[in-house]
Amino acid sequence: MHKFFTSSFDASIYLQQPEQNAGRDEILEVGKLYYGSTMDIARTLIKFNTTQVSQSIVENIGTGSYSVFLNLKSANSEEIPLEYTLYANAISGSWKMGTGTKFDNITSDGVSWYYLNGSSKWQDLSGSYPAQTDTSSILNGGGGLWYSASMASQSFSNEPDDIRMNVTNIVKLWISGSNRLTNDGIILHHHTSASLYTDTTDYGVLKFFSKETNTIYEPKLELVWDDTIGNFNTGSLLPITGSSSEDALENSKIVVTDLQKQYAENIKTKIRVKGRDLFPSKSFSTGSFEYDQSKYLPTSSYYQIEDYRTNEIIIPFGEYSKLSCDSKSNYFYLDTATYPINRVYKLKLKVVKDGVTKIIDDKLTFEII
Repeated sequence: MHKFFTSSFDASIYLQQPEQNAGRDEILEVGKLYYGSTMDIARTLIKFNTTQVSQSIVENIGTGSYSVFLNLKSANSEEIPLEYTLYANAISGSWKMGTGTKFDNITSDGVSWYYLNGSSKWQDLSGSYPAQTDTSSILNGGGGLWYSASMASQSFSNEPDDIRMNVTNIVKLWISGSNRLTNDGIILHHHTSASLYTDTTDYGVLKFFSKETNTIYEPKLELVWDDTIGNFNTGSLLPITGSSSEDALENSKIVVTDLQKQYAENIKTKIRVKGRDLFPSKSFSTGSFEYDQSKYLPTSSYYQIEDYRTNEIIIPFGEYSKLSCDSKSNYFYLDTATYPINRVYKLKLKVVKDGVTKIIDDKLTFEII
């Protein structure tokens, strides 16, 4: 199961614009580059409402296993190397997003390289740092502060620069345990030690859509878990069968029986997926063909949901999009709170049986209104 939470606040801060706020900019930046001999560094701060995440864990997962990913969509990055690594840490210090932009609305009323909120400096926190704060993160009097024990990372090697970073440990530090950290958000940056901040490596500028974007690509936290655990009970259903796995898949019709064309936002509904014989045998007891007899699909059966307009995969085939099963049929839960409203989505299915794969694309669509 996948559940998404959009960001509450975000902003970029810049070494060469140390007092300028960019909280309302549509673009977030992470980078390090040189203009001749002048070095500029950009870092991004993002905050999410983890109360919602925690509530979802309690309601849906309990003490079960889960992971949390940070998702950012690339927006025309510039001069980035083929290989690099991005790092994320829990921020130490409460900051204010502000109302400025990088170029058009120049203000200093929020977070910047020097300031947390337009008046209190990152540097002035010295002497009262919370435990585990990495004071070496301060560069030229600012640049943010973070906790050293909370690092996450994602490495890239000649691939798209969209971020999907595992930040489970950071989120757990915010929501569980006796030594919880205050949730002041995540900071994204390029370096793990002060000695590297001023080296000669040029990383270019990574650009991502912010919460101010007019697109569907605002930053998101993605909570994932396997909701088929304890939820694959076939009852008296028979499995799809054949003389071979390939035969079983080829001679089965796999259908979605109750997908509606439209759904309201913020509801959770069960979508049924049924396996049926493509060429059913005739029943001697009734004299009719058993077209409606459901058969269950293997445990390695999945659903995928895509944005119909952009073809972007919202929920991919994988361990967190398995089909569950009860005595009636296979099924999965559609949680419409996960998706942006006023969009059309496409549903696909994938069934793997003994290494043989079948993709079902019946052009099924639904809209969240």
